[in-house]
Amino acid sequence: MIRDWFRSLFSATVDGWNRFWFTPSHPATLAVIRIATGTLLFYSHLIWALNSSSFFGSQSWLNEPATRALRGEGYGFSLLTMIDSQPAALFAVHALALIASLCLAVGFLSRAAALTMFVLTISFANRNPGALYGFDQIVGFLTMYLSINPGHRWLSIDAWRARRRSLRNSAPRLSALGSQPTVTIATRLIQLHLCLLYFVAGISKLKGATWWSGVAFWGAIGNQEYQTVDLTALVHWPVLINLATHATLAWEISYPFVVWNRWVRPFVLAMAVAVHAGIGVCFGMLTFGMIMIAANVAFVSPTLIRQLAGQSDEHVERANGRHDRVSKPAERPRSRSSESLHPV
Repeated sequence: MIRDWFRSLFSATVDGWNRFWFTPSHPATLAVIRIATGTLLFYSHLIWALNSSSFFGSQSWLNEPATRALRGEGYGFSLLTMIDSQPAALFAVHALALIASLCLAVGFLSRAAALTMFVLTISFANRNPGALYGFDQIVGFLTMYLSINPGHRWLSIDAWRARRRSLRNSAPRLSALGSQPTVTIATRLIQLHLCLLYFVAGISKLKGATWWSGVAFWGAIGNQEYQTVDLTALVHWPVLINLATHATLAWEISYPFVVWNRWVRPFVLAMAVAVHAGIGVCFGMLTFGMIMIAANVAFVSPTLIRQLAGQSDEHVERANGRHDRVSKPAERPRSRSSESLHPV
């Protein structure tokens, strides 16, 4: 009897593992992340390209030998080290980054664009660690996971081209739902990476006395270097400062444990939007705030995203010319079950 219990436990564990990672799901969630990531990368590389000589190249503030001396054995891989003294080649890399990020945003050759931006993000970050911030780290892991599946079967040129090609060849049409196991794998990796990121950020704050005493939030709003909105009037409201400090700390540490609960998740994600929007607007780190909000979209159900886009399952199927599937009630639960794995 004990053997049967362990056998059933093992079987249930394996089934749960397979459902968690490999159940096909709709690419709407990844498509939103792809669009946001590509757009923000395009903006970031455009700013870098406009002042490339200051950030990169042999005459930059932190040239390649200085970077190597600063990083020592920890000096990471960068394609830019091979073209440090070649302005034309550096211009070509900037152009490639702009083209690839734009392709990622519009969904053209999406997987290749995501992989290209992953390599270029690492290259630019390692070439100038003085300009490395949280934004670069976030887009680094997002592009890595989008290389697995960038959600290119929804809201993309790739999806449009696939539909045109299937019509031209009179082949069985590609389902507009585009549910694939790789969509789930990429989404889960983003979710787990976010959980680890918030948890490590939270417990690392426990090393600081200001977080225990509840005044860490004042250290941020009182720093004139990063301040874009004057919040120093809150000095007269110490209770609010203490509440904001401890609420942020509790949210970060609890994030990986409570975000999986469908009833608590809306409050966790609302807190994420409030925190990162506040960081972006009040402390001048708008791109970082926006990319963090985009990353948190990984916990939003693709069903909800499609509903917000005014697109139902029936609308998608009819657009794809497959009325028979819509008319069969026995097959409808399959579409819903493919998304039951996603947080809703």
